[in-house]
This record gives sequence, C-alpha cells and structure tokens, in this order.
Amino acid sequence: MHFIRKKLRKLHAALPCNIRYPLDVATASIQDTLQNWRMPAYHVQAVLPDSGHEGKMLLFGDRPQYASWIHRFFGRAVEPTLLGQFSLFQILHGKSLPQPVDIMLLPFNPFTQFMFERQEWRAMPLYINCHVDLRKPIEDLFRSKAVKEDLRVARRLGYHFDFSSDSNKLEEVFHQMFIPTARSRHEERAFLSNLEELKFILRDGILITALLDEQSVGAILLAHESAETIRLANMGWRNGDDRWRKKGLVAALFNESFAWAREQGYRAVNLGASSPFANDGPLNFKLKWGAKMAVPEFGYANGQLHGIRSFMGVKLNLASPATQRFLSSTPLLEYKRSKLRVTSWNAEIPPLFRRQLDEGIEWINLEKPD
Repeated sequence: MHFIRKKLRKLHAALPCNIRYPLDVATASIQDTLQNWRMPAYHVQAVLPDSGHEGKMLLFGDRPQYASWIHRFFGRAVEPTLLGQFSLFQILHGKSLPQPVDIMLLPFNPFTQFMFERQEWRAMPLYINCHVDLRKPIEDLFRSKAVKEDLRVARRLGYHFDFSSDSNKLEEVFHQMFIPTARSRHEERAFLSNLEELKFILRDGILITALLDEQSVGAILLAHESAETIRLANMGWRNGDDRWRKKGLVAALFNESFAWAREQGYRAVNLGASSPFANDGPLNFKLKWGAKMAVPEFGYANGQLHGIRSFMGVKLNLASPATQRFLSSTPLLEYKRSKLRVTSWNAEIPPLFRRQLDEGIEWINLEKPD
C-alpha cells in the first residue's frame, strides 16, 4: 500500500499544472464536504433597532466572520443559540430547520457551492482583498481629493519615519498601538492579532513607525506575500486614539509604505482584508487609494492546497421586510460567474464606491432586478 501511495504521489506531482490544480480543488472540496457533512447550527433572534420587529438568522459552522453579520443585521452583538447538528442534506432542503428565517449563512467549498447555488443560495467571499498596483503613475494612486487633503495635513505636521525589523520594537507597538486600535475601532467584533505570529511575519517584512516630536504615534507592519506583492499585516496608532486619523497619520503611513515597496522592487501592495459589504468603511478607505478589489484565492503551501473554504453561502428571504432593510443599509458583495457584483435593495451607492461601477462592477437592485 505504501508503495502504491508513493507512486501515486509521484504521478500526481508530474501532472501538468492545468490538470493538477482542478483535480486538487475537486479532491479537497469533496474531502471537505464529507468531513463537514454535519455541522452545528446557531439561531440568532432579536428585536431590530429601527422597526421594533424581530429578525432571525441561522448560522452553520463556526465562523468568526459571522460576528460582523450579526452586528450589521441587528445593530449590536447578539448571542447565538445552539440548535444542534444538521446535515448538508437537511440544510439544502430546509428539513427540520426553524422557519421563517430572514438570512441563512453557510461555509462553502467549490463542491457545496455548486450544490447550493441551484437552490437560490448566493456565494459571497469571506473577505475582500484590496490590491494597489505600484506600476501605476503616482498621480493615479493619489487622485482622490480625500487622499490629497490627508497628505497635505500629514506634511504640515511633519511626520518622520523609522524602518525596523526589531522584534522588541514590534512588541512595544503591538501593545501600545495595534491592540488598542483594533479594540477602539471594532469593539466586540475586533479580531486581535497574535504577537508571535506578527514576529514571524516581521522576519521577512518591515515595521514602519511614524514619529512626531520624537514620539512614536503610529505604525504599519508589512508582510512579504510573494516576489511581487507586499501585504499590510497590521496598522495602529497610539492608544487607539482616532484623532490621529484626522491628522493624516494613516495617509502618511500608506504613502511611506508605497514608497518603500517601490524601492524594494515590489509591484503591488495588498492593503489587507475587509468585510464583503459595499459600504464597509475600511474597504472604501482602501478603494480611495486606487486599490482594486480581489476575492480570496486558493493556493499551495507545503504541497497542500489551502483556502478551499474562502466563500460562504447566503440565502436571503427577499419577501422579509427585515431582509429588505438589511440589503438597503448593507449592500453585499456577491460572487457570481467568477465576478464580483453588488446585491442591494434600493440602496444608496457610497461615494467612494462609485469608481468601482465605472470599472465594471455591477450594482444590482433586487427591488427592481431588471
């Protein structure tokens, strides 16, 4: 048996990439489906803030990203109630599930995505990456009026910068800036980084610290992602005090990061992951820097394919006023036919998002789908 497995591994490694990759995706998807054929279901029910009516959500699996959905839908954190274990067959056909429900969320792989999209489930990326093409002229990256004004403020204040790979400096920044900023900006939804993981990132990355009057006031950690791309791994400002953003600090750190990456020969900067909502504040802030949206990609690490569960399934009860209200206030970035598009219910287009429509992103109003 060991001999046969060894031969199969050699045969697999010898396959052309255009054959091996789809084969690996299919194999990993089927394995994931079998391993997660039954998964926990959580029911979330609470009064909606604007109407006084009750809203209901069903969540399957264990996904930290659901916290942002709950907060967006109910306007606050609500503790889910465990209902028990349900099979994919029960979920697909709605058997033994509480009804009616406004929104259902389920982790997808390519195989389950194919199954569930036939039953009116929508595919959404767990997060959106924002890539800045450093080969573009600098004026294309800084053409936003808001960016230009932030940079003018930063230059008036006169920030200067320190570049370091010192893990001791990172530890200081981690406690004084990264953690306080995450907590102040995201409250109970904050994803708090792990210091040891950031120290590992720093080995091939760089820590850029902004100083004003000889005091460090903000920092950005850049991680080596590939030969051509550097990634924003973390950013924060002293004590999480949001007034630093109004002093052009974030713009100054971005500007310095782009300049450093160009000098090092990188062609792109990944500004990091954002929530898949078209009116998400961090997402739109990144888009104003000329960033292009990208969905998560499957990739190989140590010979294994990773990222199979980078999408989620969303089933919307469009007859529900609660769902309509949600889509009106929170237009969703849906992934359909290998393209991103926005799904909304008569929602307003955020000003910073309008450029995405000019670049080909479709904006669908489900109240008037035609």
